[in-house]
Amino acid sequence: MGKFGLALGALALQTAMGAPTGPGKNSSYVDWRHFKAQGVNMGGWLVQEQTINSAWWGEYAGGASDEWGFCENLGAQCGPVFEEHYATWLTTADVDKLAHVGITALRIPTTYAAWIHYPGSQLYSGNQTQYLSKIANYAIEQYGMHIILDIHGLPGGTNGLTIGEATGHWGWWYNQTNFDYSLQAVDAAIDFIQNSGHPESYSFEPANEVIDNRNFSVFGTPAALSDKGAAWLLKYYQAVVEHVAAVNPNIPVMLQDSFKGERFWSGNFSADANIVFDSHNYWFDDTDATSATLAEDLCTRAKSIAGDGKFPVFAGEWAIQAGSNNTFALRERNLNTGLHAFYQHTQGSAYWTAKFYGNGTVSGQGNQTDYWNFEGFIDLGYVHLDDTSYQC
Repeated sequence: MGKFGLALGALALQTAMGAPTGPGKNSSYVDWRHFKAQGVNMGGWLVQEQTINSAWWGEYAGGASDEWGFCENLGAQCGPVFEEHYATWLTTADVDKLAHVGITALRIPTTYAAWIHYPGSQLYSGNQTQYLSKIANYAIEQYGMHIILDIHGLPGGTNGLTIGEATGHWGWWYNQTNFDYSLQAVDAAIDFIQNSGHPESYSFEPANEVIDNRNFSVFGTPAALSDKGAAWLLKYYQAVVEHVAAVNPNIPVMLQDSFKGERFWSGNFSADANIVFDSHNYWFDDTDATSATLAEDLCTRAKSIAGDGKFPVFAGEWAIQAGSNNTFALRERNLNTGLHAFYQHTQGSAYWTAKFYGNGTVSGQGNQTDYWNFEGFIDLGYVHLDDTSYQC
């Protein structure tokens, strides 16, 4: 082939793998403008949600609706119960299973309590980072996976939901003390990434679904975040970008768009900012969506969320439960349509979630586990990442 041919081949490989080309960039770091990933979320592992593991929750939570109340009810037993869960809910065997079907990225939610001690918080602060390090290092070293490290909720509460801190908690908003504690959590997470031995294999996401509208009928729409709320969140996002750049500007920052879309935020950042926007896409509460319509819905959504093209977009959460008339027969089609649509029209996606054993009801056949459990889809032989017939 000769040196020129080898050089062209190496350049093509770097481009395919998403290697950055900007000045001063380490070639081993991800540039989301060129990088794509087929990912899953590791939900229910380091952030607890009642819906994900119903039997475990029922055994230990004492009737609590969120992790805050769960630990409050357990008292001194919260630590042992959670540590055992961290050690067993997700293991290297799960990483093997995901890698076998072509998964290349893991989005890993954490609570702020994994990073800081916040006065008065009932969220558990323990050995989360040790378990995180074990799984992330294995995924990186064995399979070259990319890790999206997410702080799911922030001190005081960002959305009144269990995932924002606790049910009914809105105290993050316009509270400078909680803002400052949030940046302490950011600094601790970035320090973890920088000293992980594989900082080039991480992106960092500093918040999840931050909204200030207490009318939950508009949750999941642009109306969920007011203009005043967007200004406060933008202040936080800009501070995070500065904090990350001060430690390692090669680490991408993933900004969850609070259902506003990339176009809403893009004008507030310079074009060379090392950021990627995260769009969440669900139809479980849309009564007009059915299993029969979902493939078309997925294609339409994937094509629409790219925004103005200034910054890359990644579909950080999605699932195939529809608001009405869910059917087993269409799960395989809808799953693969989504996997291919987001990969084709954006920078890829992360399914919610890797493991899901919830018994919540759905309209139509089965229960929530039948539509949210990605490893269950693997067991059924449903994942076809190499079949381009699902593209749209």
